[in-house]
Amino acid sequence: MSKPSSPDMPAATTKNPGDEAAPGSEQTGENTCPVCNGSGRTADKAMCSNCGGSGIVIVTVGDA
Repeated sequence: MSKPSSPDMPAATTKNPGDEAAPGSEQTGENTCPVCNGSGRTADKAMCSNCGGSGIVIVTVGDA
């Protein structure tokens, strides 16, 4: 389930470093970012560079 976008959280429309594929690609889904645990922020309150601040990463599912 994706999080609603807000001014503080960018929409997931571009591929971030933690993404295995671009958003909307076939056989992919959203998962909680393992670096920020879904908060979009690192321990020092900076934007998470792994997910781009969204708290989610795109992962390959199935046999892709």
